[in-house]
Amino acid sequence: MQRLTENKNLNLNLKLNLQHDAKFTEDEKKTIAELKQLYMETIQLDVALQRDIYDMEKSYEERHNTIFEKRKKILDEFRKQNHGDSSPNENVTYFWLKVLKASYTEFIGKKDEKILASLCDIRARLYNDPIVKFDIEFHFESNEYFTNKVLTKTYFLNCLPDPNDPLSYDGAEIYKCEGCIIDWKPTNDPEKKGKSQVNKISSLTATPATPSKVDPVNESSFFDFFSPPILPAKTEDPNYCDINAILQNDFELGFYLKERVIPKAVIFFTGEIADCQSSSDTETEDTDDTEEESDAGEEEEEESSNGADK
Repeated sequence: MQRLTENKNLNLNLKLNLQHDAKFTEDEKKTIAELKQLYMETIQLDVALQRDIYDMEKSYEERHNTIFEKRKKILDEFRKQNHGDSSPNENVTYFWLKVLKASYTEFIGKKDEKILASLCDIRARLYNDPIVKFDIEFHFESNEYFTNKVLTKTYFLNCLPDPNDPLSYDGAEIYKCEGCIIDWKPTNDPEKKGKSQVNKISSLTATPATPSKVDPVNESSFFDFFSPPILPAKTEDPNYCDINAILQNDFELGFYLKERVIPKAVIFFTGEIADCQSSSDTETEDTDDTEEESDAGEEEEEESSNGADK
């Protein structure tokens, strides 16, 4: 991971930004510059802290994987003993399909369910050197749809302040993601069946709280997840804003899988965890919050009125 080699440039930018602020006196500018420099020191501490956190997380990865291997073994044994005894979503045979449907309701269509029935594990793999990134790996049993044993999505993290705007630093953030090529078998390649590019982008913009809107004739697919769009180099590009929004949602989904879905899979499966699974859930929660705030406001007004009458 890149170290803090830009300190001199960061300090220079702080001074230049302050020189253009005419509303402060010279003494005030000097004081503010000193305060901002102290703030930069806290940012540098935060960067070092983030690095230590990633190193510690990496050091625990092997122990987590030992536990996840035990989980996989239990699920594999169950599938062997109960093969063909159930249909998708009915029991533990289709554990990961049900986990994904519980956490990504809007993403998975009927065709996806048939493919995801052969999903046997999901893992996160961490990397700290030379750059910080993580993979989300989807492991599949042999199936009639594609030849890949593992489908991978990689997320790259930037852990340093922007030299041109260091004070805007708010922690490490994902800045890029890469999918993988799915080796579809000839009769099951969705691209050869004329899948709509509009629906492909729509599915990528969807989140657990924001469902995608698709043409039912050209249904979007969960597997669009492995083909993220490329952000144009210039912000003036007419597609820049839309694609940037798509990628920001995609980045959130990557963290969501890594931090919640993978470690908490069993309680997603049982329904004991309540994450936002659709926009209607979010709208209901927002409405309830608004009503509670309104009721509280009315009670305060009544109390104030009663006090005045006395």
